[in-house]
Amino acid sequence: MNNTDKENSLPVLTPREEEVFQLLLRGMTAKEMAGRLYISTSGVNYFVKRIYKKLEVRSKSELILRYYDFQKDKASENVPP
Repeated sequence: MNNTDKENSLPVLTPREEEVFQLLLRGMTAKEMAGRLYISTSGVNYFVKRIYKKLEVRSKSELILRYYDFQKDKASENVPP
């Protein structure tokens, strides 16, 4: 995998991290996610920190930008020449 491939791919998330990730993208708060996932807000924050580390971001804004950049790159790969 070269650097371009690494930049254009998202790391593998665990199933629970994926759930939290999707809820983050919807703009839910830690308290809302905790209620939805039946875990504590501390548990949510733990998963958020792991997601941020894996995606190499420091904020929800960076997370969303990284996700949409990935989606844009993915869509452009599927366009025939």
